[in-house]
Amino acid sequence: MPEPDDRGAANTPRSPEPAARATGLTKRYGEGDTAVVALDAVDVEFGRGEFTAIMGPSGSGKSTLMHCMAGLDTVTSGTVVVDGEDVARLGQRGLTRLRRERVGFVFQAFNLIPTLTAEENITLPLDIARRPVDRDWFDTVVDAVG
Repeated sequence: MPEPDDRGAANTPRSPEPAARATGLTKRYGEGDTAVVALDAVDVEFGRGEFTAIMGPSGSGKSTLMHCMAGLDTVTSGTVVVDGEDVARLGQRGLTRLRRERVGFVFQAFNLIPTLTAEENITLPLDIARRPVDRDWFDTVVDAVG
């Protein structure tokens, strides 16, 4: 696992290709006069190895954007590409793998499992994926956030 730089970000070579991209992303709930457009032709790119904060007022589409990017919600129109794969073309297994291995985001309201310890909550995605925990990186991250 790459070592963190002085900002806490991993020192990984930057690829010119973004890690994730949405083009013309539109998400509409409902039909006709009662339809609500949560996202209206959004174009966005997320750089590989970068942290991005999405901010805005309640109801501005932040959660909808993240749900569409992670394949948790289907889009009305437009495309979402993560790591070179069109999310709309992934089946359930592919979407599960995408969410487990390639996409991560921190929820506004944390979603910790109360029956697990803090360490178990942090390592849960790796445990589910049956991947070893890099203890040095784990310690670095925990030290950074206290």
